Amino acid sequence: MELPFDVGALYNRKEQIHAVFGGQQQGGISTPKGTPLVIAFTGEAGMSHGYHDFWDDDEVFHYFGEGQVGDMKYVAGNRAIGEHVKDGKTLVVFQMMGKGRPYRYLGRFMCQSSYVQPGTPDREGQPRSAIVFRLRSLEASLGLAASETDQAEIDAAIDDVGATSTRRETEMRTKQRLFRERLIGVEKGCRLTGIEDLRFLRASHIKPWADSTHSERVDGENGLLLAPHADLLFDRGWISFSSSGRLLVSNDLPTDVQGRIGLKLDGPIQCGAFSNGQLGYLEFHRDVVFDRRAPSNPPEY
Repeated sequence: MELPFDVGALYNRKEQIHAVFGGQQQGGISTPKGTPLVIAFTGEAGMSHGYHDFWDDDEVFHYFGEGQVGDMKYVAGNRAIGEHVKDGKTLVVFQMMGKGRPYRYLGRFMCQSSYVQPGTPDREGQPRSAIVFRLRSLEASLGLAASETDQAEIDAAIDDVGATSTRRETEMRTKQRLFRERLIGVEKGCRLTGIEDLRFLRASHIKPWADSTHSERVDGENGLLLAPHADLLFDRGWISFSSSGRLLVSNDLPTDVQGRIGLKLDGPIQCGAFSNGQLGYLEFHRDVVFDRRAPSNPPEY
């Protein structure tokens, strides 16, 4: 079915989702009557109880079903997700951005299977059996571009593998996509501009792709969501962040550029707290990337 949503864009749940399609306005799964649609919301609700939705290494999204107390049952919204293909309904997923905030559209998904995970805490902290759905994204991308350096390094690596380039390219594109999928669960938006619409952001590795191990390349904590001009500065070492979240600006950044680039770069600027995983990667960025001059011959496309 045709949907009035762009992947990566933000929408008001009440006015732009339910006012158009109907369905329950509370809870994690909505099943609008008379519309071949199932709407699932992922985000912070489960985290407060000790569990969270996640992407595995095969790019399958593991989505915990609904039910706050006691064992989850395969009824209502849970059944709607598990049987959406059989019922001829489209399954879409939105990401919660925080209480009172818009929701980010992640696109259409297909439920491949489900399993029961015992020992999952409920709302009262008691262990119970949770239903977890394996969902596969049907979208080509999240509307989120790779950083300039990431893209150049990936393209160069693909060019080096010769006859196996097609297979190698698929593997590397998959890793980059998985990194982006995991990153949006860690970062909500650009720390310098406040932009949260993925269509206007880039997924930037903190520890550069070329220096990272396989696991680091797909680790969402090894990343930031940045507007393109902020990504360029971070990617080339003109800016970085301290362990306390303070913005660091290279003394070599030309004053004229600093004044015209459209970012507030002067004064003590706090950009929020980072996770423990991000702090480790940021230490590498400060030691190896920050305050190193941009290459005299930037990558060509």
